[in-house]
Amino acid sequence: MTKKESATRSLVAEEKGPVGRMLVIVACVGIVAALFFWCVSFDSARLRSQLISIIPWFLEVNLLLIVIGIALSFGAVRSQLKDISSKKWCLVSTIVILGMVMAAFVAPRTHRIFYDENIYLNIGQTMAVQKKAAMCAEGYNRYGEYHCAQLEHNKQPYAFPHLISVVYRVFGPSETAGFVFNNVVFGLSIVILFLIGFLLFHSFSAGAYSALIYCLIPENIIWANTTAVEPGTAFFVGLVVAAGLIYLKKRDTKTLFLLAVLLPYSMQFRSESILVALIVGLMIVLYGRETLRHEKTYVLLALSFALVIPHIVQLYAVRGENWGSPGPRMSVAYFLENLRVNLLFYFENARFPLLYSLLFGAGVFLKGNVREKLVLMTWFLTFWGIFLFFYAGSFEFGQDVRFSLVSYMPLSLLAGLGLFKLEQLLEPKGLGRPVQIILIAAICLSFTGFLPFVRTIGEEACQARADHRYAQEMAELLPEDSMVLTHNPNMFLLWGKSAAQAAIATNNEPLMEHFFQIYTGGVYFHYNYWCNTNDPREQAFCRNILDNYDHTALAEYTERGYTFVLYRLNGRLPFPEHHGGESGETKDSEATTL
Repeated sequence: MTKKESATRSLVAEEKGPVGRMLVIVACVGIVAALFFWCVSFDSARLRSQLISIIPWFLEVNLLLIVIGIALSFGAVRSQLKDISSKKWCLVSTIVILGMVMAAFVAPRTHRIFYDENIYLNIGQTMAVQKKAAMCAEGYNRYGEYHCAQLEHNKQPYAFPHLISVVYRVFGPSETAGFVFNNVVFGLSIVILFLIGFLLFHSFSAGAYSALIYCLIPENIIWANTTAVEPGTAFFVGLVVAAGLIYLKKRDTKTLFLLAVLLPYSMQFRSESILVALIVGLMIVLYGRETLRHEKTYVLLALSFALVIPHIVQLYAVRGENWGSPGPRMSVAYFLENLRVNLLFYFENARFPLLYSLLFGAGVFLKGNVREKLVLMTWFLTFWGIFLFFYAGSFEFGQDVRFSLVSYMPLSLLAGLGLFKLEQLLEPKGLGRPVQIILIAAICLSFTGFLPFVRTIGEEACQARADHRYAQEMAELLPEDSMVLTHNPNMFLLWGKSAAQAAIATNNEPLMEHFFQIYTGGVYFHYNYWCNTNDPREQAFCRNILDNYDHTALAEYTERGYTFVLYRLNGRLPFPEHHGGESGETKDSEATTL
């Protein structure tokens, strides 16, 4: 903040009146009481069932309020950017286009988290049509109509599937729409990063350097061409920080309203997204503590709290989930090993450019911008450090390097600041411009060394990826009005087919008979990834179908010792061999152990 802006703080509005203060207190107490009684009045299963219907409406209202807030704050944003020339905007646009082009056409367009990405897309499909926050265990696509008959609650937050549902409403459901959406989100993230750098450091150059570095982070580009949630998580955290800076510049109700409605939505991408409130709180304490004396601050804080209530209940309802780990999800026991691996990630120059780490160090240690550095370091350490205590927080563990994405914005801002400081430091000696050219050239040249890595799909989850690829080919063989049983109905439903959990054949024989009666195109079984695993429970579901139903193989594929088959089921055998099996559940766990 400049001295001039600091001087304007004394001009902020009036003290709170006693009546208004009391109403705000009563509202906040009422919200807390409602939240408490909701949580303690129902068990976890009942809470999840209720959240399926409640969450979409809260997210829908929240997104509408965000659109209104952006419209109201448009003038304030424009006034902060009025000094940027058209030539400079062309430069920023070039960086944005470069990032989006590399994401869409250089990085392979593929899923990397199986089968979570398919689940996110199917939840979006269900939310778009039925306004239900759930993945589908049994659904049909008949005569152009999608309907989910068996809804299943998912432990992951729902903001990302909700955004996907909006895309699907406009363009129709498809995997391609999900990929393009993340391409666009990456481009918007570069814009937001430039905006934060420009507002925070009062320098176009610092903002542009930060945007360029963020644009050329290899993992950013790789994950921007998936349908994972992390690019959207990073974008919305950055959007909240940008909104906070705009508010602290303008100090008006419109920009405060935008900040207040962005905050609860941004909390609902990943479980740790709720930590964004810490960054906002720190910004207000450092730059606008006097705003805490105003009634409107607490009124809008109460609005934020109200909008995030279902998500808090969601976190409470899934608190007992093991998330794919037999041990604790969070523990200090993971800290030292994760710290070693995750620190080396930035200095090995294998998946992350060492030059960026050096510029980050320059940004941290060179003189000046103390408050700005405190905000950015807190932002970085919060969203990087939280995974040091997570059982799957190592950047070498499967595809969990994606967790690094949520800390790249503050890292890029500090690296951009470092480049800007080096330029300023050498400017009096007449070396500022040459150093600028040399460092930008070094950044671009360094990045070219990572292009082979960016283009690589990798061996990780190769059998699951093969399962997805062959399933797509099998889907083309399915006739109209047919039903396919599979462990992963999400992807078949998105491809316009009717699909249901394979466990239904074990647990619900009458429903199987119903399938044979109503699906004139036949009933099919997808022998998939989970049938090949060493999990006896999942194998039992597959074995029961093949032992109890007459079947004919229509397509068969083999890859890396895994077999994938599409069977047509011709009816139940007269003397089936029964095998025990338990109730099935969709595999929505962190799939990075593949």
